[in-house]
Amino acid sequence: MQDTQHVTSHDTRADSFEALGNAKRARLNERLYNSLAEAHRRGQPALSRRELRDFHNDCTGEWLEISSVASTVNALIAAKRLEEVEARTCSLPPHRLVKPVRCCMQQAGFAV
Repeated sequence: MQDTQHVTSHDTRADSFEALGNAKRARLNERLYNSLAEAHRRGQPALSRRELRDFHNDCTGEWLEISSVASTVNALIAAKRLEEVEARTCSLPPHRLVKPVRCCMQQAGFAV
């Protein structure tokens, strides 16, 4: 009897993300966080992962796969740097219901 192992697209995306290494992932975290912060400065309170990918591309010219953006956003949520907000319809086709994200409020400093 032959033992077969099924490989899914989830497995290959996870392998690709793991292959990035910690330093590259940290830089990607910062780049996407900075793009989302810039979107806030331009009046956009929260973006879906697809909207963030497109906004980042418009600002930097760097095209990222949606799986990389989603993995990075999920890591930033886990690190409590981003938070999901109320669900809404995405502005990009096919206009699915999404949970947009925004930067978590940061304390500026302590008053003495």
